[in-house]
Amino acid sequence: MTSIEIPENQKAVPWVQSLVFFIQEQAKTIQEQARTIQAQAEQIAELKATVQELRDEITRLKNTPKRPKFRSSGYPRSSSSKGHQNTHNRQAADLAQDLPAKKIREEMPSHVPEGSRFKGYATYSVQELSLTPKDVMYKLEVWQTPDGSVIRAMVPAEVEGSHFGAELRALIHGLYASGMTQPAIFQFISNVGIEISEGQIHNILMGEAESYEKQSEAILSAGLQEASYIRVDDTGAKHCHQNGYCTHIGGQYFAYYKSTASKSRLNFLRLLAQGKEGYVINEAFIWHLFESGVEDDVLNIFEAYQGKRYGTKKGLIRLLNAVGIREKKLRLKCLEAGFVGFIQETLKAGQVLISDRAGQFAILNHADCWVHMERPLRKLIASTPKIEQEIRQVREAIWILYEQVKEASLSQQGKAEVHAAYDALLAKEVVSPGVRTVLDAFRDHRDGLLKALDHPGLPLHNNDSERGIRGMVKFRNVSGGTSSEEGRVFRDGLMTLKQTCYRIGQNFWDFLKTWFRREPIDLAARVRERYQAIASPP
Repeated sequence: MTSIEIPENQKAVPWVQSLVFFIQEQAKTIQEQARTIQAQAEQIAELKATVQELRDEITRLKNTPKRPKFRSSGYPRSSSSKGHQNTHNRQAADLAQDLPAKKIREEMPSHVPEGSRFKGYATYSVQELSLTPKDVMYKLEVWQTPDGSVIRAMVPAEVEGSHFGAELRALIHGLYASGMTQPAIFQFISNVGIEISEGQIHNILMGEAESYEKQSEAILSAGLQEASYIRVDDTGAKHCHQNGYCTHIGGQYFAYYKSTASKSRLNFLRLLAQGKEGYVINEAFIWHLFESGVEDDVLNIFEAYQGKRYGTKKGLIRLLNAVGIREKKLRLKCLEAGFVGFIQETLKAGQVLISDRAGQFAILNHADCWVHMERPLRKLIASTPKIEQEIRQVREAIWILYEQVKEASLSQQGKAEVHAAYDALLAKEVVSPGVRTVLDAFRDHRDGLLKALDHPGLPLHNNDSERGIRGMVKFRNVSGGTSSEEGRVFRDGLMTLKQTCYRIGQNFWDFLKTWFRREPIDLAARVRERYQAIASPP
């Protein structure tokens, strides 16, 4: 501790000596506190190391993933020669990456024998792509007329309201539709040389949500009114961190996606109704009640009311009160049947619904999927070679019958032979209970599995719908889910437009460019044209 010297003329002053003594004592205290703090800091560091060792040991004993090892940033942590050497090596390495590598150019002489004659050139085709950022400046003329009014030139419609060009916005939507996340799109676009923010990319995407939804609903209307059959399937789709479902409705020339919180039958009926409501007592109404297990005496009551139509639920409820139907579950079945009857009249006559026989889809004029019906046989475990042979024989018989049904559907011949082969399949004597269960299912769903015999060209499986829903599964795996209603609407609409373009043979990139040039292709009209073309061949 540094001593304090007191001038000779002040040594005799009492208060000066007291002040010096006080300062010296405070200096000693500060030094002791500094030593204590340092000791505590070292102890804390040692305890941290001990705690981390114990955590690592616990991790090892629990057999859980180890703590990741983070590399140092490369900056010098001390003034030692070793630290300076590491920093110098890192800087040299960075500099080496920036400098172009030295190349040795060597020209190989052509070995052409003397006396040879030149016979022309061979072609060699190479595909290339050029991504060049552009800054387009519009000089908008401003004129003042003699009467004092001002006339201003307008920007082209394709860039009105946006400072990003049509093709750039189309590219952003195309990249997102291909599975890239918004941060990945931002990184890619920025690296190309476009000055843009992540928020602007988000706005470019979400800005089309409402328009996409309108086009999607028009596509669904066209498909339901024109298609001879539709396919349906669903998958999980999280929204706002809650479990939800995305339903796919599609056909030969269209696809439609809608995410909701429920996968109930009523939810599916509402998708088919597209916001409309009505209740009709007709054959579809009676058949739906019969399929739901309603007793015959109740069905006979409604036979006298066929043709009745109600615009709201209250009208049908009044009828149920009038005929004495009070039981809650039965009333709900009648209301659902009335909705089914209404939807049956809005769909195309004779339209077939193909699904995997999930409960919410097994309605209306339904056809079953052969692949789903046969699938349980693949999961059976054979305990003996005999059972293994039995499973193989039944599977072979099913797929032979499948080919017979397909051929008879296309040619509309040999239906009697198909029914005989179906009866032979059901009559097979089997030992395995699992095989017996599958054959019993074939017996129960005979009408749905043979629906193609009465509808030429009807597919016998629902594979296309499963492939269509796979795109939504990829979105879910990459992004997890949506966090706003706008995001959900945008994702469903984008998937609808993309898959419909694929179905009708329209290049999706070309569609996006026309969309942002404000000259969009009417996909709903294209869907109608495709269906009408096959309905009225030249």
